[in-house]
Amino acid sequence: MKKYLSLIVILLSFVFFTCQIAENKEDIECKKLIWKNEPSHPLTQDEIKEEINIKFEWLKKFLDENKLSGMLFTQVRNVNWITAGLANNQIVLNKDIGAASVLIKKDGKKYLICNGAEAGRMMDESLKDLGYELKMFNWYESNPVKDVRGEIIKQLAGTGIIGSDIDYPSTINVSAKFKSLRYSLTESEIKRYRWLGEQTTEAVAEICKRIKPGMNEFEIEAMTAAELRSRGILPTVLLIGVDDRIYKYRHALPGGAVLQKYAMVNVVAEKWGMPIAVTRFVYFGDKLPDELKNKLEKTAIVNAHFQLASVPGKSMEEIWEGCKKWYANVGFENEWMKHHQGGAIGYDDREYVIWPGNNEVVQENQAFAWNPTITGAKVEETIIVRKDGFEVVTKSKDWPMINVELNSKIYPQPGILLKNPSTGKIIEQKDHTIKP
Repeated sequence: MKKYLSLIVILLSFVFFTCQIAENKEDIECKKLIWKNEPSHPLTQDEIKEEINIKFEWLKKFLDENKLSGMLFTQVRNVNWITAGLANNQIVLNKDIGAASVLIKKDGKKYLICNGAEAGRMMDESLKDLGYELKMFNWYESNPVKDVRGEIIKQLAGTGIIGSDIDYPSTINVSAKFKSLRYSLTESEIKRYRWLGEQTTEAVAEICKRIKPGMNEFEIEAMTAAELRSRGILPTVLLIGVDDRIYKYRHALPGGAVLQKYAMVNVVAEKWGMPIAVTRFVYFGDKLPDELKNKLEKTAIVNAHFQLASVPGKSMEEIWEGCKKWYANVGFENEWMKHHQGGAIGYDDREYVIWPGNNEVVQENQAFAWNPTITGAKVEETIIVRKDGFEVVTKSKDWPMINVELNSKIYPQPGILLKNPSTGKIIEQKDHTIKP
């Protein structure tokens, strides 16, 4: 009897420890899905200091040109911009007007202006080390009847004039004039942007590899949002469409349709106030239908032209005129009329889009996200215009590519991932080259 009892104890112990190991493995896998442990800031302290100093010089020049004694930043992306992504004043995630403001004066003095709810966090975790002085008010002292913020600005400004990026008491709104200072990225910003582009693109590709027929658009949306958040990235646009809805709607917000063969994952996602735009497609079948393949290749050609035209000094008007010709040359003359073609990105989902009469000029180190579409197909990448060409920061790893040859040079464009509809396994595709 004792022999049997001992055997039972051994078996129960084995089952218990086996279950514990299984639970631990599941826990580890769950944690990996929830958080990828990516670095929160890929810059050194010296790089951060250099970036902020460069921006202070740009800002000082701006203040001189506009006869201002200081600039107040309240827009979330501008607070991120002036602090190299270290300070975040965004509490309400769908608002670009933050809960605190930073004031930089021409004499070099810096202030955080906010109520007590933001003061401790922002000073302790970033701004104190950056040399900011706190000017705090009580939350109830800023209201439609009385707003003490205007008095704080007057005291700090003296006889000078303070510019602002929003309508703010005792300041003048110079947001439209200031905006272009964000266009050319510093080398350390480009370093952050590369990290963000890689992570965002990997997140989208991961979802394309995991989705399968039978899932609905809401489910895919939730998966995409979770994958981005697991990397510390905030989705600001989530367009998830399947099958006929991709052909019917250029902006396919999730509507609940169930995936059968064709899915689109289109995101804009940001970190440090810097958004990245990328779109990818997956098709369940042995090969793409001829119509879809043709439309995708023609869209890829148009995007390659956009990229080739993105050079410092090129005007938007010139690119606009080219755009209409590129669509006509691939046999889809009026498709450009059905959706905007994208434009500059960097600190806004689009700093501006291309349109007739736009007199902006491409700057060196400026980011662009062109997004040409031909009904049912779209190509969208984020690039940085460099002095000697452009850099794609959303380039996918292990993804089928269409190599567009223009002027004897190759411009790789993302294709559509093919998966077996029964097994869900990825069907290997060789990159192929096309000549317009």
